[in-house]
Amino acid sequence: MQVARRQTLERLFEAAYLDRDVCAGSEMFTLCWPEEKSRPASELLARLQDTRGRIYSESRLYLMPKEERVRLAMSLITQAGPHRVTLMPGIKEYYEDQVRVRRQFDVWTLGPAQYAESAYGTYGERCREALLYAARRTVPHLYTEIARMALGWWSKIETDAIMQAIACVNQRQADSPRLLIGLLGMLYRFGDAPEFPESLRQPLEECILGFRYWHDEPGADALDYTAEGQSILFHTCEILAGQRYPERIFTNNGQTGRWHRERGERLALDWLHTRGANGFAEWDSSSVFADILLALSHLVDLAEDDQVWEMATVTMDKVLFTLALNSYKGVFGSTHGHTRITDVKGGMVEHTAGITRLMWGTGIWNHHLSGFVGLACVKHYELPSLLSQVATAPEELWNRERHLAAGVQREVNKVTYRTADYMLCSAQDYRPGERGHREHIWQATLGPAAVVFVTHPACSSESDAWAPNFWVGNAVLPRVAQYKDVLIAVHSLPEDDWMGFTHAYFPTYAFDEYTLRDGWAFARKGEGYLALTASQGLEMVERGNSAYRELRSYGRHNIWLCHMGRAAQDGEFAAFQDKILALEVTFEGLSVRCTTLRGDTLSFGWEEPLLRNGEEQPLAGFKHYENPYCTAELPATQMEIWWQDYLMRLNFG
Repeated sequence: MQVARRQTLERLFEAAYLDRDVCAGSEMFTLCWPEEKSRPASELLARLQDTRGRIYSESRLYLMPKEERVRLAMSLITQAGPHRVTLMPGIKEYYEDQVRVRRQFDVWTLGPAQYAESAYGTYGERCREALLYAARRTVPHLYTEIARMALGWWSKIETDAIMQAIACVNQRQADSPRLLIGLLGMLYRFGDAPEFPESLRQPLEECILGFRYWHDEPGADALDYTAEGQSILFHTCEILAGQRYPERIFTNNGQTGRWHRERGERLALDWLHTRGANGFAEWDSSSVFADILLALSHLVDLAEDDQVWEMATVTMDKVLFTLALNSYKGVFGSTHGHTRITDVKGGMVEHTAGITRLMWGTGIWNHHLSGFVGLACVKHYELPSLLSQVATAPEELWNRERHLAAGVQREVNKVTYRTADYMLCSAQDYRPGERGHREHIWQATLGPAAVVFVTHPACSSESDAWAPNFWVGNAVLPRVAQYKDVLIAVHSLPEDDWMGFTHAYFPTYAFDEYTLRDGWAFARKGEGYLALTASQGLEMVERGNSAYRELRSYGRHNIWLCHMGRAAQDGEFAAFQDKILALEVTFEGLSVRCTTLRGDTLSFGWEEPLLRNGEEQPLAGFKHYENPYCTAELPATQMEIWWQDYLMRLNFG
């Protein structure tokens, strides 16, 4: 009897799915089952709890054969961070009858935080709001304590959280440079305050003097010293530590603080000059940009060398300009040279969401505290209003960029097309046919959660421990070309490809409307439209973790075609669909020829160039930046950014 019941429960749990994996404010998760006439009625329990076991919602439900939708607790009653939805039998059956069957879904909540799609407030007001958000968090975190110090909340300081950060640095854990730079900034800004806890002074000093600041020093650890974001964190930490203790002997290598400062400044200047001239190897990476801005904000505010300060300032302007160009309503929806699972499924839990919220008022405060808290503490940098204009301007933007990887012969040529209603970005002809890693090759963005992209999955796991995985990166990179609001992605998979499909992230819950019609998937968010098709056909996934958030297309050779539209140009959503279906599209092997909503004819293939009305369009050899605000050659000695009567000149010489 119990065996049959277990099998019934396993089938019920397998059929269940969540409508989303992130929610904020008044939003809530919905647990769903499709209609199934043969399904027996069952009593079940659904819990929403955090990773520490605290239960925020417990729903008892009586499942019937009809379609079922059960709404769980609102995000606003939870503490922002990772959570889990657990589906299990009723209490008596699970605990007393020992029917220990359950299914768990990993999710994220953002607590009461609300996404800001439109700019608001002044920079100073948002700085205080950022510090208040971080200071009110109850989960122990170093940057929560830094925010409390910045606000003068000395009675609320939890020294255990700071001591835990010191212990992590002493053990050289993966987060060490991000924690150490916070500890150094805290010591510089608040260490002389009479309220600063005396119990922290000696542990802080020993931690700073004993750290391994570069890979050529004695000792061993698993830290990645040469990664783009990590290396500038190391250099910044070494500069600040050397400045603070110039005559002291650093215990790890026996050198003085003055020696460490000189080395840190030399390495930092080399890093800054290289990125100023050539751009970023891990281009538009959310986590890397957050680390870079954390480091630069400390150099801008605390570095004593004028040259380091000047280069840090202009490089920070350049990073923020790049972020502004490739963001839509606070979503850093660009192609990325390095990404993670939380950074591709929309802008809610993405690493720069709090930074964009702080800098120009669009985005959301989330658990990635270090970037926006570090920036909110800066006293000697004022955000140029020009950058806010670039980030939030409703005018059409066609942007081309080229970045060179430092030390290797590899480059990316990327484009961004943005309107008031959507953004479409891609890396052009980027190493097609090679094995991918964490590159995010293209994305369409209609809103904070309404993002669409296509990948070739390498495995079924969504864990960041795997790269590439189900949604991050590509097992085999496609060949992609884009002309403004139309994108073509050609996939040629090897014969031994074990997954056998390419797939689109298509979160139906995030759209105001969507439909699958005549081989196309259509979506609307606000007044922005998207149309997506594949040469091998596509189907909606209706079961599993990505139910109603995934479109699959099977076949080794496949072409995905994406058109964007907007009400201002294409009328009502139904009219947009009819116009798309009336366009000519011819797939032939690994080539496609199509007409567009703007009256152009495009053709492209695995080996063919991108032709627009018979004229070849460049996919490589772009300038460093080329858009209405800035044109800069590569390598760049300087960049001039214009808006109306304002000019900002960034000199990298």
